[in-house]
Amino acid sequence: MNIKLIAVDLDGTLLNSQQQVTPLTKQALQRAAAAGIKVVPCSGRPFPGVKGYLDELNLADKNQYAVTFNGALVFNLSGDIIVRELLHYDDFKYFYDLSQKYKMQFHFELEDRFVTCDHFLNYLMSRESWLTRMPIEISSFDKIDKNLEFTKGMYSGKPADIVKYLDQLPQELFERYNVSTSDPTLIEINSRTASKGNALKELGKVLNIKPEEIMIFGDQKNDLSMFSEPGFHKVAMGNAIDIIKQKADFVTKTNDQDGIAYALEEMVF
Repeated sequence: MNIKLIAVDLDGTLLNSQQQVTPLTKQALQRAAAAGIKVVPCSGRPFPGVKGYLDELNLADKNQYAVTFNGALVFNLSGDIIVRELLHYDDFKYFYDLSQKYKMQFHFELEDRFVTCDHFLNYLMSRESWLTRMPIEISSFDKIDKNLEFTKGMYSGKPADIVKYLDQLPQELFERYNVSTSDPTLIEINSRTASKGNALKELGKVLNIKPEEIMIFGDQKNDLSMFSEPGFHKVAMGNAIDIIKQKADFVTKTNDQDGIAYALEEMVF
C-alpha cells in the first residue's frame, strides 16, 4: 500500500482517554514520518491546541501541516494558511439568535481565542478553553465587529441538552452549514464548504498527493466528511461510532489500545 499522507483525528483517535499520545503510537507515527509519509493532525481544535502534539511527536517542522477547526483552516507549521473557509457576521447573528431562542450557550472561534456574549460561562466552555490552549473573550452583542470573520461556531451543554438541541434546531441550519459533533457536549458549525474531507483533498492537491495515497483515522461525526470521500484509505478506531465503522475499510483497536499503531503495522509497515 503506497501511503504518502496519514491524517489523524485527535480526541478519541491520536489521544487516549487521558488525553495522551501513548509511546507505541508515537513510535509508529515517527516511523511513518521517517519513511517520508506526511503525518497530519486533522482536528476540530484550533492551531494552538494541535501544535503541541506535533512538538511531542517531534514532527513540528515547517514542512508539516495541520488541518484545524474541522477544516476551516489548514496551516503549515510556519504558520502559513494553505486553506481558508471562514464564516462572517451574518452567520454569527444567525447562530446567536438561535442560541437565544433555544437558551443555548454559544461561542465562536477566531484563530487565537474564543469569543462569547454569555457572561456566565459553563464549565464545558472552560474545559474547551483548557484543552485547546485558547483564552475566552467575553463581549456584548453590540460590540461584535460587523466585518467579523471566524472559523467555527459552537453550542455547548450537557450531553442530554445537546441531544435536545439537535432535535430542536431548524433544518435550515443543517442545510446551510456543516454541522457536526466531536464530543457529546458540543455542536460545531462550519461553513458549508469547510470540512476535514475537503481540507484534505485541497492539501493533497497542494502536495501532489492522490486521494488513494491518503490514509485517515477517526472516530466521531466530525470525521464523517473524511470517511465519505472516495479514494481515501479509511480506518475507524475501535471506539468509533457505528456510522464511522460502517464507512471504514478497516476497524482497528481503540484509542486506549494503540489503535493507530496496530493499523499501521497491519496495513502500511
